[in-house]
Amino acid sequence: MEVIIGFLMILIIGSFSLIGLFMISIREKTLDRILFILVAFATGTILASALFDLIPEAIHHLEELNSSGAGIAESLVFVFIIFGFVMFFIIERFIYWFHGHAHEKENKLVCYTGIGEGEDYSLSRSSGVKSFALLNLIGDGLHNFLDGIIIMVAFLSGTRNGIIITLAVVFHEFPQEIGDFGILLYGGFSKKKALFFNFISGMIALLGGLAAFILSGTIEIFNLFFLAFSGGGFLYIASTELMPELIKEKDLKKSIIQAMIFLSGIILIMSLVTLLPHE
Repeated sequence: MEVIIGFLMILIIGSFSLIGLFMISIREKTLDRILFILVAFATGTILASALFDLIPEAIHHLEELNSSGAGIAESLVFVFIIFGFVMFFIIERFIYWFHGHAHEKENKLVCYTGIGEGEDYSLSRSSGVKSFALLNLIGDGLHNFLDGIIIMVAFLSGTRNGIIITLAVVFHEFPQEIGDFGILLYGGFSKKKALFFNFISGMIALLGGLAAFILSGTIEIFNLFFLAFSGGGFLYIASTELMPELIKEKDLKKSIIQAMIFLSGIILIMSLVTLLPHE
């Protein structure tokens, strides 16, 4: 049952790639307000999911394996956490490096460092699809593949974990897909093609879910590895991608509001961890 729910949640989150339909019809000022809330909330949920769900669940999984005679060192969990943190850094740098080089070759379009790799361009566009838009599709596909693995592993570890991680991914994915759609438009895609290719990229998450389902059944340590790996990845996303967006806010009133929204995200995840039964 958990596997079916897992694939259903992956499908729903993958469908967020159609967010461009929502973007086209909404006013920019309203969209900014929505993103203001979502970024702060996503920071809290992603951080809390790593510290109160993924990492503790990895340790719990290790204890279960050792109780059946596996004899795995406890320090291995933290090795996997660091590995996840470092790998997310490497993947981001790799995509950013190619992205930056693509910009240098494409009439000096200027890239912004906004949330979820969303880009703000000073447009001196020529006709045709820009290479940075294609690179963004590849990077987004990889990101979605990892999301699929993370969600499926969470559900395979229990419905509670799956629900918590799905919520965290939802709040992070919404602003990211808005940014990705914008990149494709500015990169030369028509609105229809941008929606289509962004949707295909989103559906790659299903392949990640399938890979997790197959590997978890054949490799005993896979769930332990990926729970810890995902914990490290979530720590990286919260601390280096999302938190800096909150720090950029200079207005005191808005900063206080963001802090309250951030804390509410943490409280939500802590409440779910406490209230939902552990399988």
